Amino acid sequence: MKTLCIRCILWVFSMLLIQRAAQAQEAPAPHTSTPGASPVITFDNGKQKKPKVKKEWKFAVDIDAGFSNPGADLKEAFKGGLAASIGFKTAFLKNKLWVRPVGGLKYYWKNANLGETKREAFRSYKAGLELQYNAYTKNKYSFFPIIRVDENFSSNNVTPKSDDKSATAPFNTNGKVLTGNSYSIDAGIMVVRSGDLYVKLDYEYYKPELTVSPELIQEMLTAGLYMPTKKVYNCSSINLSVGVNLNFKK
Repeated sequence: MKTLCIRCILWVFSMLLIQRAAQAQEAPAPHTSTPGASPVITFDNGKQKKPKVKKEWKFAVDIDAGFSNPGADLKEAFKGGLAASIGFKTAFLKNKLWVRPVGGLKYYWKNANLGETKREAFRSYKAGLELQYNAYTKNKYSFFPIIRVDENFSSNNVTPKSDDKSATAPFNTNGKVLTGNSYSIDAGIMVVRSGDLYVKLDYEYYKPELTVSPELIQEMLTAGLYMPTKKVYNCSSINLSVGVNLNFKK
């Protein structure tokens, strides 16, 4: 009986040693990386940290154009005009905030019969920065409050369209009759459909001080009228535009 117990104990120990050896063969060698595994950096305190992954920036180009409804001073001369802009933008805050350096054009025009047919136009070239924030998304539509600041270079031009004169024109000055530059601020809402097409409604506050052409001032003085050399004009407007968003990286 004693011999049988000793044999059983030896057999159990033998099986345990065999199992231990098998596990040692199956266990991977320490500090050995396996193909396809993510690299791991080990520090002295025993903590492990994966290396930082380089961020991929998201870029896009916005191009839009639409109708501009002038207010106050410009409304007396023009019923409406064109508003257009183009800008290259990039995303921050997990694609919530978009920063868009932008260039644009605001253009009003009409034909006037001042003894001869002339075209009068008011033009503003723009360069500035626009911020777009993705505040809410519902199904395929995203809503972006926007704010924009521009430096504007404006001019009021009169151009003859014909040499035929039906009457004596009260003023003969052509070319740039008003010029000036100033900042404007713009705020509104942009609704984007499926990340590509969008509609934008905004209000632009713009009151530049414009310089009057010396030739026009002299003509008016000759006619017995006084006009200051500089005057602040209310060139603010409400704009409705449609555009397309061209994404480079998503």
